[in-house]
Amino acid sequence: MFTKRVTVKRGDKTYVYLKLVESYRDGGRVRQRVIANLGREDDLKASGQLEALAASFARLEPPMVGVRRDVGALLIVADLLERLDLQRTVDRHVPQRGTAMLSCGEVITALIANRMCGPSPLYDVAGWATSAAIHERLGIPGMLLNDDRLGRALEQFAPISDTVRSELMLKAIDRFGIDAGRLHLDLTCIPVSGAFEDSTMIAKGWGPTGVKRQTKLLCATNPKGVALYTRPFPGNTAELSAIADSPEMIAANSKPGLIICADSALGHIKNLAAADQAGLRFVVPLRSSTGFREKFLTEIGPDQMVPLRYVAKREANLPTGQRTQYLGALAPFDTINPETQQPFNCRVAYIWSSEEATSVADGRERALAKAETLLTKVRNGLGGRYYKTQKDVDNRVAVIIGHKIRPFLTVTTSTEPDTNKPTISWERNTHAITNTARTDGIYALATNIPGNITATRILKIYKDQPLVEIRHREAKGPLKVRPIFLHNDDRITAMLSIVGIALLVYGLIETQLRTATNNQPIPGLYPENRPALPTGRNTLTAFQGLGLTYTHHGIRLDRLTTTQRTILNHLNITPPWEEQDLPNCGKRG
Repeated sequence: MFTKRVTVKRGDKTYVYLKLVESYRDGGRVRQRVIANLGREDDLKASGQLEALAASFARLEPPMVGVRRDVGALLIVADLLERLDLQRTVDRHVPQRGTAMLSCGEVITALIANRMCGPSPLYDVAGWATSAAIHERLGIPGMLLNDDRLGRALEQFAPISDTVRSELMLKAIDRFGIDAGRLHLDLTCIPVSGAFEDSTMIAKGWGPTGVKRQTKLLCATNPKGVALYTRPFPGNTAELSAIADSPEMIAANSKPGLIICADSALGHIKNLAAADQAGLRFVVPLRSSTGFREKFLTEIGPDQMVPLRYVAKREANLPTGQRTQYLGALAPFDTINPETQQPFNCRVAYIWSSEEATSVADGRERALAKAETLLTKVRNGLGGRYYKTQKDVDNRVAVIIGHKIRPFLTVTTSTEPDTNKPTISWERNTHAITNTARTDGIYALATNIPGNITATRILKIYKDQPLVEIRHREAKGPLKVRPIFLHNDDRITAMLSIVGIALLVYGLIETQLRTATNNQPIPGLYPENRPALPTGRNTLTAFQGLGLTYTHHGIRLDRLTTTQRTILNHLNITPPWEEQDLPNCGKRG
């Protein structure tokens, strides 16, 4: 028995009718007969009857023997979502309506599972869900997840998404023992295609490659990379305002003494003062506009820098002579908050990196050499088509000499009185270059952490900042936050929040496994049974191909591989179905 769509044209209009149909055999041929005419599809949708009918069909007797469903990573994801109490958390804020066959919490749970197990556009989530074991594992009938129901759930979820994300952060800290004493903040751009003319979430803004139509996502991870807090922003939001606006919100959902670490977007004195006022501790690189280089030269100087005992993880296996060398000094940093004109005091760890010093010096030399090459071309073309007058030369020089190298290159132009031919000459300002080189490789890490902290400790805290960038790559990679097909701002906000919750689960999987294995590799996470440190991505990939089958004896799970069994044991997850007797062939491990 099944439903059949029948299209009828009447004049210029087209109507779709639904009929309940069953198949039967007539002399060896399969025929169909109509059991009931259900009515017009649009009328059934508007009244809620279509959803009720779908629910009734979904909850009919179980599939026939031999039917197979994909389980895969859902075996892990469903368990963690249940431990976070996601469904009930959402439903507590969005009570289920009387006619709805699925609660908002069930839909949001299904969407997060879809992001992590088989990312699909909204119109295809139902297709994924009916082939996956989402009904068997989560009790959610896949055929009810049509795009209309998903869209309504997203609109319901958007206004409460920030509250839900904050509650999940607290539950992750409590139930998984997550260290939340320090958070690393960063903002990423998510470029999109399409006009999005009526959207405020999708807007033109500055990104890594210039002005793009985009939205943005803020992520805050702990030192082990768990994305405890995420927050969507419109695409035209300045990084400075996004990051500066978030510490207070994070502080409201954290214990006193929280340390935040961010990039230089937060490194303005007014932002650091605001974080300090909110009761947050911080480690943040200062921007050049704070004058830290001048303070370093006048109050510290290169001679007072001492070696720091720090080795980057990527250089741990290199000989000592090939590793990046670090020098540091910790000193008070007294200044004035330009916003309030009040004194602001903190400490600064001045850090010198041999790698950074070489990079800065090489970059300056390349910029100077390029400018001199271009100036030589101008000199060779004096009096010609493009450089007939001194004004022509001055205009070109202004383009060649940018603000970064202008202090290091003195260019002189003039006009010969006899011939009216322009002239040009230049020389390097060796004094300015030498003076600037004194701070090559120097950066300043501001902190208000009290007590006996060292420059080495401050540096180690800051060096964990790239962890948040890994989560950004996962949002854009396996979780496929792009492309965004939604054109409603509430739906866009809700979907970005869903990706943020998926990032939280990713991090929980990774940190739980690494804690359980004492940071040791697990065999079989790479092809050919090769071991690897567990990550959220390779852990879920290890369950690809795992399925369940309806048998005469009930539901049976494919035989688990050694790798899968190891992972489940470490995560304390017991599959809800018995395994089949036959091994699951063709899987890794």
